[in-house]
Amino acid sequence: MVDISVIIVNYNVKELLEQCINSILKAAEGLKVEIIVVDNNSFDGSIEYLKNKFPSHPSLKLIESPINLGFAKANNLGVKEAKGEYLLILNPDTILQEDTLASSLKFYKSTPGIGAMTCKLILPNGKLDLACRRSFPTPAVAVYRIMGLSRLFPKSKTFGKYNLTYLDENSTYEVDAIVGAFMLIKKDVYEKVKGFDEDYFMYGEDLDLCFRIKKAGYKIYYFPDTSIIHYKGESTKKSSISYVNNFYGAMQVFVKKNLNTSFWLMNLLIRISIIYRASISYLSRLVKNNYPVLLDFLFIVSGMILAIYQRFEFFPLEAYTLVIFVYTFVWLITLALSGSYNKLEKFSLVKPLNGILIGFFVNSSFTYFFNEYAFSRAVVLRTVVNTYLFIAAWRLIAKIVKYSKSRSIFKTTNTLIIGKNEETENFITKLKTRVDSEYDFIGYISPNSGHTEGFIGNLNNLQDIVISEKIKNIVFAKNELTNQQILDMMWSLKDMNISFKILAGDSDIILGKSALDKIDDIYLMQIEYNINKKFNIFVKRIFDVLLGLFSLFTIYPLSLIVSKMPAVYRRHEKFFKKLLLIPRVVTGKYSFVGRATWDMPQQGMQYLGKNGLTGLVQINLHRNLSVDEIEYFNFYYAKNQSLALDIEILLKTLSLFLFRKNVPNL
Repeated sequence: MVDISVIIVNYNVKELLEQCINSILKAAEGLKVEIIVVDNNSFDGSIEYLKNKFPSHPSLKLIESPINLGFAKANNLGVKEAKGEYLLILNPDTILQEDTLASSLKFYKSTPGIGAMTCKLILPNGKLDLACRRSFPTPAVAVYRIMGLSRLFPKSKTFGKYNLTYLDENSTYEVDAIVGAFMLIKKDVYEKVKGFDEDYFMYGEDLDLCFRIKKAGYKIYYFPDTSIIHYKGESTKKSSISYVNNFYGAMQVFVKKNLNTSFWLMNLLIRISIIYRASISYLSRLVKNNYPVLLDFLFIVSGMILAIYQRFEFFPLEAYTLVIFVYTFVWLITLALSGSYNKLEKFSLVKPLNGILIGFFVNSSFTYFFNEYAFSRAVVLRTVVNTYLFIAAWRLIAKIVKYSKSRSIFKTTNTLIIGKNEETENFITKLKTRVDSEYDFIGYISPNSGHTEGFIGNLNNLQDIVISEKIKNIVFAKNELTNQQILDMMWSLKDMNISFKILAGDSDIILGKSALDKIDDIYLMQIEYNINKKFNIFVKRIFDVLLGLFSLFTIYPLSLIVSKMPAVYRRHEKFFKKLLLIPRVVTGKYSFVGRATWDMPQQGMQYLGKNGLTGLVQINLHRNLSVDEIEYFNFYYAKNQSLALDIEILLKTLSLFLFRKNVPNL
């Protein structure tokens, strides 16, 4: 007879599911376990993927649904096929500790009156998943949660009751409800209470099942002596309207079915909460989707007011207030018609220029046809200059901020890898070819207590290394550690604001908080690179000339002085040597930011732009780049070149000069 039937409902998380199944198979040692996967019509090829990863595995049964049944129906479908005495309702985004199944089953069998139980669920940041132990949402509990008092006073027995945050995370106790991500229940108990209520599509079904288990006279327990990792995917964002409707809609169903005496009050509170959360969501979306229009409106008005002061040195309020808004409205229309607010062009510097110029001609015509709306032409012309400078400035700043967030030139996080094998070394090699990688590799940590060659430390001094090196990412080499070791480390470092990830043993995948970061060394060569676009060439040349002329009178004389000093005083000799090439930047032979061609053939390199005094290669030389890596960085820069990227590289170069003792050959 099968001891435990593990029921997993999957929807488009095939890689996470693979790791989950692997952890179940390891935890199933000494037990007869079957794994039933119900696929809710995934479109990521989950079924084919599992068949390839686990060909004809005797413990694995796959059920394909032609439609998305939702969590409740899909679990009930899986239970109908289950042969085990016990059922484990499990999410696919979990990884079990090696002793989880045995320890949980032992606790269940030894606890009188138990109906269902869960273990300690740990999030990727090492903290407890609060949903794994809860109270029923009575009116008082719901009010405290909706008002945010549960977050403000988590240790209060009154306000922290919903997630029981006032209780010890490491103690065993009876609770009202547990989460469906890990729920162990005897099959006859599940059938007695008629399983999950299929009126719920998403959210609330586990709460409802626990209510009926308690109503049938059984107890529900939180058992923290064994743990699992719960990645808790974010496919449905909590700020979205769908989340608001699904979550609070499920709560409405629960209250109506199970708390009839207080339904009118709870229904009112829930409706108020839906309206409140939906209003916040709609407002945030409105601002998010239309903030370029709002900013442009403010800057057009500001540019016009500034132009009036520049022309008259005072502001004739009565004469110009209405006219300002008429002209502003015209400019907003021409900006929209020029494509300035298209999703892909909202940070463009060219589209607004076209829109402002078109608006200038339209507004200028008012002088002839509508005298009551006529400005001084000098005011209109100055408004064009002021407005474009303002509009271009905020777009340029936005591009720099956006780029710095999405790329790793500035935003890198110190990363440790615990364990070392062929997969981790391949991973590090691939990181070096990724300009946009978020991981700044610090070193390997030995999974053993001893300190061996090639490691910067071991588990005994891990916490000290994390503090001293300001570590933000810890990547576990999956095949080098047990799941229990991983969970123990996550729990011990849970208060240090670290993101924990697992490098799968047979693929270039890092399992993280909710997403899968695929690290590969394949890149496509696009035919037209940014570096060769006419507008980019024009902007880059103007930037080089303006900055070059400024540097000739400021930085260049200092470079001449330093170059004549004795070598002992020239701490940054190579850096200042490059600055002596500033005149060649002005004449167009070089660019401030560009390619590097050391030890590379020159033929065909012109397609990648000019040589640069600095560039992606130059600021990364401390990483001992190979010839292939230099080539990749040159191609990457040519493909992604922009004024924002050039400015960012210059700032990075300056920071290397100011804050690094050993400056690379910039």
